[in-house]
Amino acid sequence: MHFLICIGGEQQSRGTLRFGLMISSALRADVTILYVRRLVSSYFRKEAQLARQKLQNWPVETVDSAMMKAIERMLVEEKYLRMVDGRVDVRQMPHAEKGGLYEYHLCGQHGENVRIREREGDVVDSIRRETIDVGYDLVIVGAPGDGGRLVRQIIQYIEPSVLIVKNPRDVQYRFLLCLNNSESARKAQEFALRSALLLKTSVDVLCIHSYPWEENVAMTLGEDAARLFKRFRVPYTIHIKRGPVVRTILKEIQPDHLLVMGPSERSSIYQFLFGSVPVEIGRKGHNPVLVVK
Repeated sequence: MHFLICIGGEQQSRGTLRFGLMISSALRADVTILYVRRLVSSYFRKEAQLARQKLQNWPVETVDSAMMKAIERMLVEEKYLRMVDGRVDVRQMPHAEKGGLYEYHLCGQHGENVRIREREGDVVDSIRRETIDVGYDLVIVGAPGDGGRLVRQIIQYIEPSVLIVKNPRDVQYRFLLCLNNSESARKAQEFALRSALLLKTSVDVLCIHSYPWEENVAMTLGEDAARLFKRFRVPYTIHIKRGPVVRTILKEIQPDHLLVMGPSERSSIYQFLFGSVPVEIGRKGHNPVLVVK
């Protein structure tokens, strides 16, 4: 597996990075850490481009990036990198790629590939381009205080599964799996099962029905999930609830829950106009949300 952890500045990203590394380490995934810096203003753009062109002619391979060093420092503090004679085990020194991309290639504690990448531009567009260039299984991103705009765009427009890190806590998380009768929910269930086995945690299954005639479907989903988790000896509980979906999820979720759900299956236009359950939970909730695609 290959995970992408997206971060901003050093201080506000520590929680996101720590949470992402915890998940990545448990699942033994390769990790790429992406930092997106703001575009250089048009006033300085010509000068910056000229400087870059001149630097390309120099016989040096390294790129001086304060943020890359800060990320490396955070990784060392989290004991995520392999150290050799007191130094970080570097697989490839920082170097420039096409399209204004810088990359730094390190070795993880258990031999995982750890890449630090730096892009310039709009955050969502940069993440989208990164996921197009590289096949990631999961994108991990912190929830900014922008009223949910970035959360909505990332959930809706990023192709891989997305983990929104919100209020990360130093606790043993358990999964709250939200099920409905959809293919995306089945994928979420499979992901929750695999992850629960690797993370050695439990799964609370929540099946919500809005109308009385939907209760049988919800109960069937719960029974099927119970058989699945019992077969693999994953601790579980089943909860059948009636009510509005978003309100019910927010009522049932506990501080140590990591919410797992599928994406909305409605059209992009509908989601843009009226929103979706994952986006609303990402905006209004206080827990990490994993949207499995």
